[in-house]
Order: sequence, then structure tokens, then C-alpha cells
Amino acid sequence: MLKVWIDAGHGGIQPGACSQGYKEKDLTLQIATLLGTELTRCGFTVAQTRTTDVDIPLDTRGPLANKWGADYFVSVHLNAGGGRGAETWCSIAGGKSKALAECVQAELVGLGYVDRGVKTRKGDDGRDYLAVIRQTNMPAVLAEVGFIDSTEDMARFDASKAAQAIARGICKHTGVAYKQAVSAPAFTAPEITGLTLDTSTKDLAAGAKYTVLAKCKDKPSVATTGRDVISVSEPRLDPKGRGWLIDVQGLPPEPVVRHGHISVTADGVTQQCNFNVT
Repeated sequence: MLKVWIDAGHGGIQPGACSQGYKEKDLTLQIATLLGTELTRCGFTVAQTRTTDVDIPLDTRGPLANKWGADYFVSVHLNAGGGRGAETWCSIAGGKSKALAECVQAELVGLGYVDRGVKTRKGDDGRDYLAVIRQTNMPAVLAEVGFIDSTEDMARFDASKAAQAIARGICKHTGVAYKQAVSAPAFTAPEITGLTLDTSTKDLAAGAKYTVLAKCKDKPSVATTGRDVISVSEPRLDPKGRGWLIDVQGLPPEPVVRHGHISVTADGVTQQCNFNVT
């Protein structure tokens, strides 16, 4: 089982780029958290630099992944500086780092970002300039998911879609089948015709409340007999799509059992529900 280290850029007192009310550290953590879920579902073993808003020193991120024995390292960032589009950084050595970066970049561009390409940068000492790529023993990439100061890029930004895109890129590179999340089927309420009440008689203690379900399509009218015995609410839509809900409450008791009822009318049909209040 392949092990992937996910690195959410910045954090804590290091906010990263800030613009338009956004902080890079917050958005990278959103993507990284969702990416972990995506990769776990696909069968990868995942670890993360941070799962909360904390500052993890830059020079410890790569070594943490090395100690854990990661097979791949993926760092998530957002760009800034007046441009727009996505870009993915890899090692100047190429190899699997470049191949992974190309897969991730293709998926990000598929979200509609301008393609800024796969990039490398060499430091003055001839090594990789980016610390998280230079200090990792495994193939590493750094994805810049759009520009935080671009109105167009932030209108497109969706942490969930970004995480899915990066996960698809990792899966494509490693030859692992990408597994989409299974959505629960949407509930469709049955077609309602006529009128039916779910009960016709109830014993109701004074101060207690009972909700009557009126199974009808349109809002019913409700007439109350025995207003000194029961109080009745306005009908409200049932959130489960079964019709309308009517709350009936027993009023303060007297020495004898009292009776009241509601008459519910809808679609030309009237149904009655009786209440014995003690």
C-alpha cells in the first residue's frame, strides 16, 4: 500500500498569501484534509504535516515525511502576485517527481484554471530551491491551486474539487484506480393525492403536544372545536415530504375529561381528529 505525505502549506503565525478576505493557510488546510479523505478511499496510506492551524517549521516538513517512510510527498499552496492559473512544481532531477507533477497539473487545468505548466527552480547551490522538494527522499511536488489575489481564480476555487483533482493525478501516476465518493440516493417524496390524517383519536394530557400528519399536497385549512380545550398551530410542511404537520396542545386541565377536535380540509376532503384532554 503506497504511502502519501500531504503537506498543507503555511499555518499558525505563517498565514501565507492573503487577499480578498482569504488566508492561504486556511485554504491549503481545507484542500489537504479533503485530499487525505480522497486518497484513503482509494487505498493509500496517508499522513499529514498538519491537520489544524499550527505553524510547522519549513525545514522539518520534508524530514517528517522521510522518517515516516512516505512513497510520495504532495505540498498544497495557492499562488499570489497578480497572475492567474495553476502550476505544479517538481524536482530539477525530473523522474517520478516530474511525472507526478504532470499528472496533477493536467487534472488541475481540467478544473478550468489557466495552465501555467510544470515548473522547476534550481538554487544557487545547484540543488532544488524549494525546501519541501529538496529535503524529501521520495518524489515530491508542490501544487499551486490558482492565485489567491485573482478574482477569476477565487471564483473558481473549490477545495473539494481541487482535492479530487490532485487525488486523480496521484492515482493516474501510480496506476491506482480512482474511487469516487458514493453519494446517498436523493429522497423523492411520493405523489400525494386527496387527504388522510395519520390518526383519528388521541388521549392528550394537559400541557402535552401531539403533532398530526395531514397527508395532502396543498396546505390544508384547519377548524378547531373546543378552543378552551386545545390550541392548534398553523400547518407547516413536513420536511420528509409526506404532507403537512399540525401541532395540537392540551390546555390547562379541569376536574373532568374534556373533548375537542380539529377538522382538516384539503382537496375538497375533510377529515376529523378528536382529542380527549385530561
